Amino acid sequence: MNRDYKNFLSITVTAFFLIFLASFQVSFINSSFLNLNLFLILVLYLVLTKNNSQALFFAWLGGILTGFSYFSNFGINSLIFLILTAILIILYKTVFLTLKTESILLITVIGVALYHFLNWLLTNRGFGFYFASREILTELILTTLILLIIFKIKAPQAVRQRRGRQNA
Repeated sequence: MNRDYKNFLSITVTAFFLIFLASFQVSFINSSFLNLNLFLILVLYLVLTKNNSQALFFAWLGGILTGFSYFSNFGINSLIFLILTAILIILYKTVFLTLKTESILLITVIGVALYHFLNWLLTNRGFGFYFASREILTELILTTLILLIIFKIKAPQAVRQRRGRQNA
């Protein structure tokens, strides 16, 4: 019974976190000048840490939750995230074998560019100056900085845990 309670609590906390993340993105980030996609950052982080099944699940659910706020066909955002996640997982497994700063930078650049390309492709927006906008460049820079900060904070913790296991 204790294990069932922990599973239920874990699922509940995860669901509330995702709902909070989606509402925060829709309410504050999309209405501001920060063109930042929190679910894209979450998916990129999970792909880089090799949590592939979680990345696919959060891509699907994040696409559904953020799809409620857009005035396009329902499910397009989820489809974009699923295709993007599958491509990034395959790319990371075949090209980038270790987690280095270069792989973080390249996966972020590929992820943001591919997300916007798939978004343009599936929503039938006019070609025009869609890819030459300031918002895509801002999102690329902010996403890269956030992921680099997360992995710089996480790296010393992983080294300490590894040393602790070796000493024990």
